[in-house]
Amino acid sequence: MQTANSIEQKTVENLGSLHAKTSWVKDNRLIAWEAYLKTPMPSVRSDAWRRTLVETLDLSNLRTVEFEAITQKTETMPDCFKSAIECFEKPAGLIYQQTNQPGYLYLSEEAKAKGVIFCDICTALNEHAELLQPYLSMPITEGFDDKFTLLNKSLYNCGLLLYVPAGVQLEAPFVSGLNFDQHSQDGLGTAIFPRINVIAGANSKVNLVHIINSKQTSKQENASTSLVAGLVEVKAEAGADVSYLEVQQTGANVFYIGKTHNEVQKDARFTSMSVASGGKQTKVEIVTLLQAPGAASEVLGVVFGKGKEHFSFDTIQEHNAPDTTSDINFRVALSDEAASVYQGSIKVAKTAQRTNAYQSNKNLLLGAKAKADSIPRLEILTDDVKCSHGATVGPVDKEQIFYLMSRGLNRVEAEELVVFGFFRKVMEKLTIEGAHELLEQIISKQITGQTATKAESCT
Repeated sequence: MQTANSIEQKTVENLGSLHAKTSWVKDNRLIAWEAYLKTPMPSVRSDAWRRTLVETLDLSNLRTVEFEAITQKTETMPDCFKSAIECFEKPAGLIYQQTNQPGYLYLSEEAKAKGVIFCDICTALNEHAELLQPYLSMPITEGFDDKFTLLNKSLYNCGLLLYVPAGVQLEAPFVSGLNFDQHSQDGLGTAIFPRINVIAGANSKVNLVHIINSKQTSKQENASTSLVAGLVEVKAEAGADVSYLEVQQTGANVFYIGKTHNEVQKDARFTSMSVASGGKQTKVEIVTLLQAPGAASEVLGVVFGKGKEHFSFDTIQEHNAPDTTSDINFRVALSDEAASVYQGSIKVAKTAQRTNAYQSNKNLLLGAKAKADSIPRLEILTDDVKCSHGATVGPVDKEQIFYLMSRGLNRVEAEELVVFGFFRKVMEKLTIEGAHELLEQIISKQITGQTATKAESCT
């Protein structure tokens, strides 16, 4: 596998040259690259990057990696992903991408017959460029396109396209897995740039589960930090119903940066859940635009941190039309010296009368040195609305732990039960079949340190 320094322009040119039939891909990559070079690194002093130690990330000390071609041979898929997808009885499609070994792709006959497109981003650029061009050719936008978003737009090297035609409704989920080497052979950190596009036609229904893991390939104690800079774009056309679950489980030296941009049209519904554990620093921004009457969104989060892990989640709900609804519910549990910052913004335009919006952030501190900040914001430009927020930060109830231990549980088991109860109200809101089992196994492993039966970590 060939690697190249992530800050070299030839990397962008080489990626663009892979798609000879679509010269606009290379042009757009280079435009984003030039903007990236002119854009300063974000500062911890800014509100958006509050307490995220971005200065610890050296972009010149990274190597981009290539992902192997997609095949239909399941033997190339690691056990950790095979066990995870066992939670989903009959998925509508599977896609797995990894470094150093071939990937895997499956699409059910039912989905094929209904015109669904589900493929890796490289195949999509070669075979379905007309679907992607409106998204990949969007002009650079000040405020939205920060340095890492621009880096993704110029260097995206993995990801997928999921297109569901109008009127097609599928209950079975599509499942995506991404597994990358945490370090290059020379000890440098690696850099990957996932690009995910979901396009749901009018009155369609689709569920997508995306799981990202890292493989520990270096035993150096002071190994360089690796980078994931992802971009997810979801468009729910009128009357569509879209659910998106993202699970992030990366190693201790990974700096994870993600941005999700969701557009919800008339009478459409969008539900997302972010599940985060592991990593050195995690910085995620989720922007949801409610663009027409009847649009509704539910943005959920489950975060479990331990050690010295740091998490920062920003949710932004923009109500740009009347009669729209949004609900945000983020729950964070932290042990040891882990820390988190949650910032939630609800923006209501002048024309967005009868908006109904609520956001909640609850934080459970399992360690004496764990720390959580909650920063809600409301920006309301009209008066006929119902907007509210709530936030709590507090230690685990010692009486609950004592009661459970008095019934025969040890401390770890008691804390596990309390954390499950804390997360359950959020988890129950996600209706993707099989997702609850996957999440319970992931959380159980994080709390107990024991390998779960089906959701074994690749880290």
